[in-house]
Amino acid sequence: MVSTLVERPGACNERESVAALLDVGSRLELAVDPRWIDSIEGARLDQKTPVAREVVMQGVGEFGYLSVLQDGDMYRMYHRTVRPGSDPDGHEFFCYLESRDGIRWSKPNLDLFTIPGLDARNAITEENMAEPGDDDPHHFPCISHNLRPFLDTRPDVPKSERFKALAGGFNSYRPKAGFWGLVSADGIHWRKLRKEWVIDRSNWPTGTDSTPACAFWSESEQKYVAYIRIRVDPENPEKGKVQGLRWIGRLTSPDFINWSKVTPMKPLKSDPDPARIAERRMHYYTNETQPYFRNRDLLIATPTRYFEGTVFSKDQLAKMSPEMRKHQEEASVGYTDSVLMTTRPGELSYRQPFAEAFLRPGPDIRNWSNRSTYAHVRFVPTSDSEMSFWAKHGRGSYAHVRRYTLRIDGFASVRAPLVGGSVTTKPLKFTGERLVINYSTSGAGSVRVEIQDESGAPVAGFALADSVRQVGDAIEQTVRWESGSDVGKLSGRTIRLRFVLHDADLYAFRFASN
Repeated sequence: MVSTLVERPGACNERESVAALLDVGSRLELAVDPRWIDSIEGARLDQKTPVAREVVMQGVGEFGYLSVLQDGDMYRMYHRTVRPGSDPDGHEFFCYLESRDGIRWSKPNLDLFTIPGLDARNAITEENMAEPGDDDPHHFPCISHNLRPFLDTRPDVPKSERFKALAGGFNSYRPKAGFWGLVSADGIHWRKLRKEWVIDRSNWPTGTDSTPACAFWSESEQKYVAYIRIRVDPENPEKGKVQGLRWIGRLTSPDFINWSKVTPMKPLKSDPDPARIAERRMHYYTNETQPYFRNRDLLIATPTRYFEGTVFSKDQLAKMSPEMRKHQEEASVGYTDSVLMTTRPGELSYRQPFAEAFLRPGPDIRNWSNRSTYAHVRFVPTSDSEMSFWAKHGRGSYAHVRRYTLRIDGFASVRAPLVGGSVTTKPLKFTGERLVINYSTSGAGSVRVEIQDESGAPVAGFALADSVRQVGDAIEQTVRWESGSDVGKLSGRTIRLRFVLHDADLYAFRFASN
């Protein structure tokens, strides 16, 4: 039986009422989350392809469940590794790297834990020890299996707890297990908030499985939020099931210690259904849900789609190295890619604007090995116009981590051909004095903007005929009309925006003050 939990792609998956009013304030709205779109004519939503950059790490080590965060002018990377010669879930450590530009990375000599068989001294945890001398109870997944640090943006957070993480978990077939809450002042030296787990089977009786919990402070909800992997009944996704289909649950906490019950995210229904087309069972192996750094009320997810089985024939397997062939012959063999999904604070559903993969394994045969293509959090700026993320590929001795880049806000665009096209927003209210767009055109192309009233009639002075053609390529471009760029007199009124594009891409827009 082919089973999956995916959503029908489309600009407005839940078909909100056309009359629904959006209060965008000065918030950035992106094409990848097209709930602001009422209609598109002659244009289309276009998913962008990440650009493969340099390999950051390769060779011995699993480099599992890595994450990157930006802390001022420092980039910090975390990843799992295992003692050489052990299986992927063997003797585990979590390691730390740092960089000033997100491109060149170093492994500091921390000398906290020693990894047998490796010269590196950059391990920050070992098994269930968050610090040297810590208790190491028998427990899998252990702290070092899926540590996922984040910077706590809560205004009154103590400096000693500026970094936080949930680590551990509880597999559906292991009776005693849970997540510990970890804190750190510097992102390197960690300690447990308390000896006991902060999330256990009382939060979700059938277990959460062993991938990272993506947690953060939600400013709009004024609480901590975590997205974790759960196992559910494919026929009733709101019900847990031991060894069921992998899916995503959400839970919250006021203090990072007392957590709510897990609420499964609503199942996604798709036409086309990737599992049916692939003729394989498909799971969401990770969720990778994260606030976007230019709009923390927009949560971007790059979950790993896990397809059971192998793509290789017997002849292809015979030509592989013994290590890679062994991985392909495992009972739990599967191959992976990543897709884009979005959600907002407090929502219990994801939107998937594109059915197609965001990150494909590509031509490198190593990336098609068992569990070998994972797009991990987070998207961070690495220049004024570029953002980066990192993906883990391969297993064992052929494991490697590669950086990928996109234009800032450039997950997707509204794209129009030279002949032209347009996109019109739903009725909205805003705060600010000018309209700013992230856009790109050809030499012949352009973007013009008409401001309409709620009924769709042009507002005097802001009609299409009044709009100045925007030609070029900019992350932040102020839109102008013949009378200037000041739209402050329309602030607080219900309006619509109509973007008319010729050979152009519109990635995002927002209203800004002067």
